[in-house]
Amino acid sequence: MSNKKDFKNNCFSPNWIEVDLEECKHEQVAKEDRLESKRRKDLNTLLRELDEIKQNIEKVAEKQHRLASLSAFYSGEFAQ
Repeated sequence: MSNKKDFKNNCFSPNWIEVDLEECKHEQVAKEDRLESKRRKDLNTLLRELDEIKQNIEKVAEKQHRLASLSAFYSGEFAQ
C-alpha cells in the first residue's frame, strides 16, 4: 500500500508519535526569540561591519582594474 492510501485509511505505522502542537509553538517562539537576540547589534558594530564590507569592495575593484590592465596588455601588442 502507498503512504497516501495508508493515510486516507487512517492506518499509521506502529511507531507513530503524536505531537503536542502547543509545545511545538512554544519551542518555535523561544527559538525565534533567541535568533532575534543574536541578530540585534549596536550601531557601532554595524558601522564597523559596513566599513569592512566597503573596504572589501574597494579591494575587489582594485583587483578587477589590475586584471583588466593585464588582460589588455597581453591581448594587445605583446601577444602579436
